[in-house]
Amino acid sequence: MTAWPSSHSHRDVRLSPDELADAASGLPVKIDRLSPGRLLSRIRQIQSHGKWALDLAEFNCAFRASGGFDGSSMAIVAIERACDSTICGIPLEDDMIVTIPAGTSVTATVQPGLNYTGAVVPTSIWAEIQAFGAGVVVEQAADRPDAVRLTASDAQTFRSQMEAMADCFGAAASGSVLAEHTPVALMEYLGGIADALADAGGNSAAVERSSSRYLRQAWAAEDFIRAHIREDMPIIRLCKEIGVSRRQLEYAFRTTFAVSPLEFIRALRLNEARRLLATRGATGLSVTRIAMEVGITHLGRFAANYRLLFGECPKQTLQRAGRSWPGRNVRRRNRTAP
Repeated sequence: MTAWPSSHSHRDVRLSPDELADAASGLPVKIDRLSPGRLLSRIRQIQSHGKWALDLAEFNCAFRASGGFDGSSMAIVAIERACDSTICGIPLEDDMIVTIPAGTSVTATVQPGLNYTGAVVPTSIWAEIQAFGAGVVVEQAADRPDAVRLTASDAQTFRSQMEAMADCFGAAASGSVLAEHTPVALMEYLGGIADALADAGGNSAAVERSSSRYLRQAWAAEDFIRAHIREDMPIIRLCKEIGVSRRQLEYAFRTTFAVSPLEFIRALRLNEARRLLATRGATGLSVTRIAMEVGITHLGRFAANYRLLFGECPKQTLQRAGRSWPGRNVRRRNRTAP
């Protein structure tokens, strides 16, 4: 969310890829679709203006997400099904716990089928739980995400606890009786997580080592593509910039994003074009002008690829932006005024 709610908030919704920008509590993100998809994702969220939240997410589309996490809270994310997704440079696995510190710049590659539950709490609460629950005194808050693998039985226990809390707190939020402070049940859940993380601490290094050089190569290439999105981007140029062969780059992208470098470049340009069509398009810019601004030169392919990825043609996005622009109606009223 761009800001925590001023009152209790509860929703259980099915969202299209265009509606996933606030699917993670405390983490507004920019979404870039990576492949076509019409299936909706289910998002359950219970949020308190005391800055704690529960998220239960089931994604049914492929996308790249990036954003900055809330500066005073941290997240504990329990992965049920990973489906080759990544968060913050960590290749996710089933039955994994990922901790994300306050203020983290988050990037994620989400593949269809990713299923997780998450708890967001103030950093001070998590430090207290670690100190008094697990007996771990944290002198300095973690400055980067970490992950450990749980046993299948522990993971199932925590999933059951989270689902029970979501049902209970969701009903309470609907009745406007949700506690502002972190509930006891959530504290107990987090205490169990802290114990499990302490017991499984030896697995953390193994997870970190599994982040291969291919992931780093793909992220470096992504940064370069975004910085030069308007320019011609032949694969040989990308290979020279990253210092890898074409074959290595192909493998890095397939491993990290599940698409080829060319498909990734095309997807980023189409997503950027969609953002411009939905915003600046209302100011009078044409589809052709916007396409050229993001480095697209073949307009026939642009329209076909755009429709395949988003389910509508560029002109439809442009027309919708024009209808929603307040200035349009003002000018129309001025022309008809006596």
